[in-house]
Amino acid sequence: MSDAPREWIVFDYTMESLLRVLGQPLLPEHVAGLMALGVNPRRLEPAFPVAVYTQVLDFIGKQLWPELSRQEAAFAVGRAFMVAYRQTLMGKAVFSITRVIGPHRALDRMSRNFRSANNYTETRLSPLGPNRYALWFNHATNTGFFRGLLTEALEGIGVRGLSVTLMDSGGQEPGATFLVTWSE
Repeated sequence: MSDAPREWIVFDYTMESLLRVLGQPLLPEHVAGLMALGVNPRRLEPAFPVAVYTQVLDFIGKQLWPELSRQEAAFAVGRAFMVAYRQTLMGKAVFSITRVIGPHRALDRMSRNFRSANNYTETRLSPLGPNRYALWFNHATNTGFFRGLLTEALEGIGVRGLSVTLMDSGGQEPGATFLVTWSE
């Protein structure tokens, strides 16, 4: 048995949801840009290294929101990704369950939810008060994207008065902690 670290990968249906953000059918310049990154949108591989997924996130942000900073474009991509994901079979199931269990339990189950998208995400939830949590991710180098995901996901289940802000980006580490609050 090898002691080599397991490669962090993102599953094909996660990449498919991300590519839906570009719209359908894909424009020729989008196909060419994706192919240059090693992603054939017409024949997706079963999984992609996290570095490739991150490059695709940046590519989409530059294509659709060129006037925004990298972080704000990533926020827009995160929100758009969640809208696209909600339209998939898996997304419909996750969101119907999440609406029933509510935001507190949804945040508590975040690691499990992300494990349907990739093989590496871990989270830790720390309650800070009523409707106030610190949510740590072990890998969130593109913090704008995660802010967008969380914002759209929680607003999508009916959370009102929501705020998702970056508390700590981990310095040298790829992790990040977000402050998630809402009025309900």
